Amino acid sequence: MWLRVCPWWLGYFLICPYRKKLQDPEAILSPYLKPGMKAVDFGSAMGFFSLTMAKLVGDSEKVYCIDIQKRMLSRLMKRATKSGFEKIIETKLVEKKENNFVDLKNTADFALLFAVAHEVPDREMLFKDLYNILKSGGILLFSEPSDHVKKEAFEKSLSFAMKTGFSQKEELTIKGGRSVLLEKK
Repeated sequence: MWLRVCPWWLGYFLICPYRKKLQDPEAILSPYLKPGMKAVDFGSAMGFFSLTMAKLVGDSEKVYCIDIQKRMLSRLMKRATKSGFEKIIETKLVEKKENNFVDLKNTADFALLFAVAHEVPDREMLFKDLYNILKSGGILLFSEPSDHVKKEAFEKSLSFAMKTGFSQKEELTIKGGRSVLLEKK
């Protein structure tokens, strides 16, 4: 179903403290996430961004963390519990079926798709799912690693997003990535 999926054990490298020096989750997310918002971390793995998302939305809201690997989500929930975010973070395991996200339709104010789209074989469906999850006016921060996702592949993914109905708000500068902010109209 997925292409070149990051093995679960590599998740430990993705959450290492050194990564925060290169890609600080709070600096990346705080301009877009505020208390009272609902958010989605699509391809959350062990939660490098998820815990910061939970901190930013506050304890009255939710961060839905979606991944295809049960082990990644299990480790994420252990980290969430240790950090006191177990009531804010809700994990969702993607299953091999249609309509994985019906319960999230028009729910989220913000979604993060960070270094994941290149692993998904049906990127058109991926952007349709994210579009359906977001409320009208919702924001999608889409980023891919520039070291192994060529500009043409990133632009192809972006074209799927635009075809779905997203509009591009702005290009973002995030170290090590090609990044844009998209809006659901």
